[in-house]
Amino acid sequence: MFKKHAFWQIKKSNILLGFLIFIIMCSFFQKKENHTSSANYILVFTHTKNIIKELKNSINCVDTLNVSNLKKLKTSYFTARAIYKEIENCIEYQSPFDVKYFINGPLVKKAELEYGSRTFDPHGFQVIEELLFSGDTIDFAKLKNEYLFLNQAFEAYIKKIERSFIGDSQLLESLQFECIRLMSLSLNGYDATFTKTNIDETISALKGSQLFLNNIKKNYPTNLYPNRTHQKTILAINAAITYCRLHKDYDRFDRLFFITRHLNPIYKLISELHQNKLFPHTPVNYAVDLKKVNPFNLNSFNDNYFSVTVNDTLNKEPQVELGKLLFFDPVLSGNNQRACASCHKPELGFTDGLQKALEFETKNNLNRNTPTLLNVFYQKNFFHDGRSRQLVEQINEVLHNKQEMNTTIEEIILKLNQSEEYKALFKNAFIGTADSSISYFGVLKSIHEYERTLVSKNTKFDKYLEGDYTQLNTNEINGYNVFSGKALCGSCHFFPLFNGLVPPIYNDTEYEVIGVPKEKNSLEIDGDEGRKIISKNRIHQFAFKTPTIRNIDLTPPYMHNGIYKTLEEVIDFYNKGGGNGIGINISHQTLPFDSLQLTKQEIRDIKAFMLSLTDTTNLTRKPKRLPHFKDEKLNHRIIGGEY
Repeated sequence: MFKKHAFWQIKKSNILLGFLIFIIMCSFFQKKENHTSSANYILVFTHTKNIIKELKNSINCVDTLNVSNLKKLKTSYFTARAIYKEIENCIEYQSPFDVKYFINGPLVKKAELEYGSRTFDPHGFQVIEELLFSGDTIDFAKLKNEYLFLNQAFEAYIKKIERSFIGDSQLLESLQFECIRLMSLSLNGYDATFTKTNIDETISALKGSQLFLNNIKKNYPTNLYPNRTHQKTILAINAAITYCRLHKDYDRFDRLFFITRHLNPIYKLISELHQNKLFPHTPVNYAVDLKKVNPFNLNSFNDNYFSVTVNDTLNKEPQVELGKLLFFDPVLSGNNQRACASCHKPELGFTDGLQKALEFETKNNLNRNTPTLLNVFYQKNFFHDGRSRQLVEQINEVLHNKQEMNTTIEEIILKLNQSEEYKALFKNAFIGTADSSISYFGVLKSIHEYERTLVSKNTKFDKYLEGDYTQLNTNEINGYNVFSGKALCGSCHFFPLFNGLVPPIYNDTEYEVIGVPKEKNSLEIDGDEGRKIISKNRIHQFAFKTPTIRNIDLTPPYMHNGIYKTLEEVIDFYNKGGGNGIGINISHQTLPFDSLQLTKQEIRDIKAFMLSLTDTTNLTRKPKRLPHFKDEKLNHRIIGGEY
């Protein structure tokens, strides 16, 4: 009996052991299916270790510096950068905050409202590049500290990848983002600003993409894996690398050709790989819809990412129609004479054509120039100083502002309820909700829905990107290449939105200190402190949100204070080096203050490119009439307002 019981215990324990082994094996295979392969894990881990090795070699060179070591130091920098670029997609995907603040952020101090008054100094590769390559003398103490700091950042990243994995689906997403990063940042001088090794670094990034793709392929049986698409992708990447090797001159590089003939096909092929059932898309509300194959078509942007009403799809069309009426109706103002369209005229690119907008009672002007509403939806901050985080918040502030619309919630609701037409329109637009009776939220939401339709996406430039290569002439193509290359415009006005929302995640708005003078020929900076009024941070003094240059031909005068009437004046200001370049002493200017040394032809080409960004197709139609009111005085309202 004892032996039988003992045997049963042994048998029972074996069954339990077998069951545990089965569970563990299932777990193992599930991890292998859902997470990055060990090959990709080893790739990232090994590359990061090699970067650390190069950084430590550099630290040793700094400690024992002589002429030969300086050459070795620069060589080691390029080696570390090339290794980093091969795994940039993965590091940016896993640790975007670390990259921005500690590894490869831009050469400006940073401050965010979320962190209070704290200011972050720039750190990482770009700081080291500046110290090594920007002048005849080198601050070796600072250089060593930057190497130590960067080394610590990568040591921390090693610990992160040791305890986390990225699945193959996420890796494909990171490669899609890397394509966008190359199009909109790497080739536009966002980093490597002193060495101008952007083309070599593009080669490194493409090589890294190949390594990741080939390692992904190893995870799946040949009969299940999309081998043909994979092979096409590898061949397309090889072709792109060959093009870069043959065209290494940074200033002369044909970015537009490379984007349309090389990077876009690569992106499409990676998107096709991602469409395979082996690689389900992650349920993340990204700005770019990764299921679509054209990353620079505005149709590929995910509207829900930019909206406060993420999942609201009910009755959008009647809300748009209602919002359009409200936008052009001066009944929303305190004196029934001013509408949203008073300052945002469709025929002027939804601006007003004035240096600074008129105040409510027309006695004075406001402090700033009126920005366009075309593509206004594709932002994360609104107003020149970025004080609003949502479009509905911006609309609300304008309605309440005593210098603009000078009204109240109570006034708006009281007046609108005097119109049977408006009552019916609200009921239809918000049927089944509390806002079917006129509400202030309904007012804001409707105007918001109308303004989000003001999407300008059929420019000559857009049509060229979509494959109609007859749309742009040689001057316009050269203009884009100078704009994104030698002139460095594309490092602030990011392709393809051409505003300051940073690709490829589009969650970070840039504010620049460019030193705009008080008057056109003045050597005194404009007194408007810009973003500092909101952030209270010294580094934001005179900083303003980077606006879009789409439809710039329709929206003069230019700058936040409207002092420049022509594009030639604007380009000349930048060509001279901004405020510092024309003689204004401003220590924290974020714009390079040495001359761009643009030729007259390059200036003409840049202007030609910017003019190719003009399109208001089907966007300028005004309502034919406004809703009727019981109060006869209100029925004499002028569509778009009196002033």
